[in-house]
Order: sequence, then structure tokens, then C-alpha cells
Amino acid sequence: MFPLATFAQVQADQYSVQGKINLLIGLDIVPAREILVSINNKGLVATTDSLGSFRLDNLKKGEFLLKVIGDSFANIDTTITIVDKSIIGLNLLAISDCGVNQDIAEMDIKNQKQRLLLVGGIAPVVYIHQNRFERKYNVVYDDFGCLAPNHECIVKYNQVIFKYLDGKYGKKWRKEVRKDVIGL
Repeated sequence: MFPLATFAQVQADQYSVQGKINLLIGLDIVPAREILVSINNKGLVATTDSLGSFRLDNLKKGEFLLKVIGDSFANIDTTITIVDKSIIGLNLLAISDCGVNQDIAEMDIKNQKQRLLLVGGIAPVVYIHQNRFERKYNVVYDDFGCLAPNHECIVKYNQVIFKYLDGKYGKKWRKEVRKDVIGL
């Protein structure tokens, strides 16, 4: 009987944080999908599901730094405190900031890893001559499929790449680029 009582005590000292993250885009609030949520000082990480929900388990009482990391908003850091029960129903709102995507585009250019972003749907489309274009202009088509981030943020990223390509190659690349590149 003693081992069973010990096991029950260990389980009683374990808590969780469960919640939902939404993203404000203009006047619309949508679930923040595929967003990383972590407890910084514990190494616990979760990814939000299609409804923006997440859950982190195996926490003890104490104060923790909860980090929310996404590609269309500035990171969110918030302190949570577990006193004597799990935190259920935590709701966080991230505000879309497409400036982050412009910074990522500039970093990609600096690292010579420029991309042109596409949203292709459930079955990606590949054109016969797209590899030739990619080699010629040192850029890669990057298709999000049907799980794309904020459309406005994709446009902001691509606009930085368009400006770079215009500066380096003139406007001739625009005649050869795929017509489904977002924002062109």
C-alpha cells in the first residue's frame, strides 16, 4: 500500500498549463496555429493546434516564464505562477506584426537564402522550369501548402525580396517568375 500512496503524492505535485492563443490581424481574431509555447526555465515546449490550443504538463509549484514564439508577431513573454492547482483556460492574444517578416527577409538576403513565398494548397504545384529560375536568380520558391501564416505578412516578406531582385537583376526576373507568388 505504501508505494501506491507515494505514487499518488507525486502525481498530486504535478501541474499543467493549458490555454489558447489567438492572433489579432487587423480587426479579425483568429486562432494562432503552429505557434511554439515554452516554459523557458524548464525546457518544456508545445505547439498550438489548429484551434490555437496548447498544453504543458509536468510542472511543479512556482513562477515560470511562458514564451510564445510565432512568425507573424513579436514574441510574447509572460510570467505565470502555479500556487496549488493547474492553470486551465489561459487566453493570450498576439497582435500581428508583419515587420517581423520584413526583418526575416532582410536576414535571408544577408545570408543569401532568399525565398519567394507561395500558398499552394493541399497539393503543391511545381512548374517545369522553376528550378532554372531558382538557380538563375539565387532564390527558392517556398510553398506553405494549405497552412500558411498571415497573408499580409507573406506579402511583406515577398516585397522585400522583390525589391532585392529588382535592384540586383532589374525587372527582367518578373517576366520569368511564377505567377502565383504572393504579392506580385
